[in-house]
Amino acid sequence: MSDRDSRDPGPVSDEDLIELSDAGESLDAALAQEEAAALTAAQEKAQSIQKDLEELKDRHLRKLAEFENHKKRSERERQEYFKIALAGFVHDFLPVMDNFERALEHARPADLESDFGQGVVIIRKQIGELWKRYGLIPIDTSGAFDPNLHEAVATEETGTVPPNTILAELQKGYFLNDRLIRPAFVKVSVRKSDGNG
Repeated sequence: MSDRDSRDPGPVSDEDLIELSDAGESLDAALAQEEAAALTAAQEKAQSIQKDLEELKDRHLRKLAEFENHKKRSERERQEYFKIALAGFVHDFLPVMDNFERALEHARPADLESDFGQGVVIIRKQIGELWKRYGLIPIDTSGAFDPNLHEAVATEETGTVPPNTILAELQKGYFLNDRLIRPAFVKVSVRKSDGNG
């Protein structure tokens, strides 16, 4: 090959020509545009992640609220079950307590003054304190008869006290946690008849 062949490429066709055009953008502008596009994409991604995070927080708060409601409901149900069970036990235990009280009422004073008698009195006091702690309160039977709290099982004519006055308590009545569990059995005064009947 001669020098001429290496220097002269020969005839050039239109297909061999590459047209270069400059759109007027500089390299800095192209980089800035690419950076802005990347920043916009990153912001969109961050907004999407933020939205997902807010949804997760909302779901988490809802689950916490559901858990708290479940916990409160379970606690209420547990307390209600305890009250029902306690009421059943108290109902079964009251006759035993009544008999214990009757036995003490019929004990001789000398028996109650002995060491054994004093021990029994202390046991009665402890039982009363225990029941009070669990909400068992005796019904007041001093004063007027109240059909919501008392059951009149005996009457007595008297002219010294007004009618419907409680004269004696025959069996104690009780509240359990502010609910009437058993009315008090009482003797009530009635108006003395004039004998013309």
